[in-house]
Amino acid sequence: MYKGKRFLYNESMKKRVSIADVAKLAGVSISTVSRVINDTGYPVSKDVQERILSAVKQLHYIPNMAAQRLRNDFNPVIGMIVRDISEAYFGEIAKGATERAMDLGYLAFVCNTGRKPANEMQFHELLWKNRVRGILLVGGGIDTPEYRQLLEQQMERCRRFDLRIFANAPQGIDIPTVSVDFVAMTRTITNYLLGKGHRSIGFITGDRVVTTSRDHVQGYRDALSNHTLGENESLVRFDSFSEHGGYVNCQDLMRQNPRPTAIICGCDPIAVGVLHALHDEGLEVPGDVSLISIGDTPIAAHLQPALTCMRVPRYEMGARAVEKMLDPKADNTSEYFPVEFIERASVRDL
Repeated sequence: MYKGKRFLYNESMKKRVSIADVAKLAGVSISTVSRVINDTGYPVSKDVQERILSAVKQLHYIPNMAAQRLRNDFNPVIGMIVRDISEAYFGEIAKGATERAMDLGYLAFVCNTGRKPANEMQFHELLWKNRVRGILLVGGGIDTPEYRQLLEQQMERCRRFDLRIFANAPQGIDIPTVSVDFVAMTRTITNYLLGKGHRSIGFITGDRVVTTSRDHVQGYRDALSNHTLGENESLVRFDSFSEHGGYVNCQDLMRQNPRPTAIICGCDPIAVGVLHALHDEGLEVPGDVSLISIGDTPIAAHLQPALTCMRVPRYEMGARAVEKMLDPKADNTSEYFPVEFIERASVRDL
């Protein structure tokens, strides 16, 4: 019989205490316990934090040190959160990003949100849990206080743990961006039409709360103001970046009296819808209505008539964003690519 010093133990030491035991005692989920113990920066109420820490102390829980070390390790993977991967515009950005990531030895995950903020935040969490090296946001952000607050929380966590986030369009908060100047672009387009003699110019773009839609219209307004032309709100339409959005809003614009002599489209799918609507109305482009679009995706050159566009270097934007993300020496400053005006057959002089 062993007669040495008695070994004292309590009930909690009969078996190894797990994180599930802590979660059960605190009355929360395992993921919430993990967030508090690993100090991920994810927002957790003070009351919940105190309950978890109390349960940790009561159960003498000791976190797995190997698991904790993973906080500072990243997998050779990047994540792209894309607002609508079905659009050729975003697909070309994703292509540039994935191919450059592969060149640099990284795998790229593409996450399609369907333009739903709840899906986007869920992808942020999933990518974080999978320890990606960086995240690229493809598409404009949502300009609402709720969205900005959620994205700020994600940015704060990434700053604390050196997970790098870049965007390819404005997000409504301060975030490193590799993009184009959407305001300057639509200002240039509007000035071009004004120079062609057009004074009644319609504008159809995406949802009003999307940051790129707001930038589109801001450039349009700036150009009209610089020409001492007051904006006619009835000529501006916010809808969706889709053929349907272009079709129904063009029909509405054609009911204006006088109707616009030119229409600017926030993307090529909108322009496709506008062309169909004008055809159904018995109107010709550019004989009756001139048309310009933003993007210059492959379909633009093959429409009838071929579409005058502002070409956005989408592939290059995706590739450059990944380069900056994965280069430890690169700073977090934003970069803006020049755009190219492609003049085809959809605009006429008045």
